[in-house]
Amino acid sequence: MKDTVREITEDRRGALVTFEGGEALWFGRAAWREHASIAVGDEEDVEALKAWLLPRQYPEALNYAVSLLAARARSTGEIRQKLEAYGYMDDTVDMVLYKLEKEGLLDDAAFACEWAAARARHQIGRGRILRELVHKGVSRDVAERAVDALDREEGDAAALALAQKLLHRYAGEPDAKKAMAKLMAAMARRGYDFESARRAVEQALEEAQGE
Repeated sequence: MKDTVREITEDRRGALVTFEGGEALWFGRAAWREHASIAVGDEEDVEALKAWLLPRQYPEALNYAVSLLAARARSTGEIRQKLEAYGYMDDTVDMVLYKLEKEGLLDDAAFACEWAAARARHQIGRGRILRELVHKGVSRDVAERAVDALDREEGDAAALALAQKLLHRYAGEPDAKKAMAKLMAAMARRGYDFESARRAVEQALEEAQGE
């Protein structure tokens, strides 16, 4: 299907060719050098251009995705978002994700468990961890399993440590009720549900009074 080129935006990375129908195709530098004859107002076969671009985008996109994973572990959703934001076509993104998953470089279940454990050690509650994982593109089922797999005792210890720190922070508050409200609100912002926060605060108070 042919469409008219509406706009061409070039930068040091390549060029974005936008068509009247709304389709936008990203040409990396090498691909653009091969196809720089395209001009605004030209009639182009969009599907043919996509087919021509795919084998040229794929290795470039794969290298970019691998560089992202080399920096830190990421979810499939994060990699997809990064590739799409860069301008790669959906087919290119799907091919890259398939390759990474096949090679074992992308594993959302493992990523979610590692992320959840690390965040729990940093005194982040289950509710916030779940939200973070979903925000990163991990499916809710996978995210919930990762959160459910967290060690309960370690989580309680982290909540207690946070409650102790917050008790010390609000110790100078003259109004005890306001101090407690601020403490519980801070626990909630960290992702701890009311019951978990209450237990941690009560234990922290008991230990403080026993000192």
